[in-house]
Amino acid sequence: MHDMGDDTRDDTGPPLLPISLIVVSDYLSDDGDGELRQSLAAYLHDKAGVPAEIIVMLPAGSSFSYSAPSLPGAASVVVVTHDSDESSQLKDAALPFCHQPLIAVVEADCLPQPRWMATLYEALDQNAAVEAVSGRTSYGDGSMMKRVMSLLDRGFIECRDRHGKVIHVSSNGAIYRRALLERYRFQPGQGPFVSAHVRQDAMNEDGIVLAVDPRAVSIHAYEGLGFIWDVRRNKGFQFAVMKLRKRSDRSRLGLAVSAVMASFRENHRTIKAVGDQFCRPVDWPLLWLMMLAVRVPEFVGALAVGDPADFKASTRYR
Repeated sequence: MHDMGDDTRDDTGPPLLPISLIVVSDYLSDDGDGELRQSLAAYLHDKAGVPAEIIVMLPAGSSFSYSAPSLPGAASVVVVTHDSDESSQLKDAALPFCHQPLIAVVEADCLPQPRWMATLYEALDQNAAVEAVSGRTSYGDGSMMKRVMSLLDRGFIECRDRHGKVIHVSSNGAIYRRALLERYRFQPGQGPFVSAHVRQDAMNEDGIVLAVDPRAVSIHAYEGLGFIWDVRRNKGFQFAVMKLRKRSDRSRLGLAVSAVMASFRENHRTIKAVGDQFCRPVDWPLLWLMMLAVRVPEFVGALAVGDPADFKASTRYR
């Protein structure tokens, strides 16, 4: 076990943790550069601990630039471009620039709350069997809708199988042992939802030990109902693709219905497992209403499975 007090530090700064932080953007938001700067500032000024280095991976042609604080012992920040606009490919392309034994992979539209990195670092450090650990992703608890959709969109990360084993790792906020990321690469051309699902299945088939610590919280950007529509269309597309991989002779309509039902079952398991942690009693009527409402965009997304290029052009996710 590593003693947090032994980490490299400067008298004027927080502990420097043996972590390389990869930051990418997976969503074409209205203020992507602003979100990215806010996220970097949060990681660099967390008093509980900062990463030794930060690698910002962006698609070729990006004009983003960043000047890191010049304090002695502060984390280094490099901005690198790559010839793919897929967030999954950007994450993989960042690995050669990482020099630490642990690698955190996050997305720019998720704002880490204080102690996010230190909490997950401690969770990995204290259990050598765990190869990756996720935090909780939330839209915040400032409104009933945000609490409900946090549970439906993000709560599945905290679900376990019938044996109590964690079966998901967060695509927007987790820390990995380096060897795990080098072994499990994303497949190109799949989109962020499908590529994460395919990789997760591979990890589970190989018995990779994962963990989740809900004390480490990231607040995901929330852009209203249009954003939720896009998220759920991607969920429908994701489940349809995964079912098509197992059985290619399904009718388009039957595939869409099956995909929506799979997403419904996942949400239902999530509600049973952690619903009371995300939602207040007053939220439950809206929760069940949204449980039905989100099936509409999921159905639309599932029907688009026959034309991946057209679907990619229609979504803000990359």
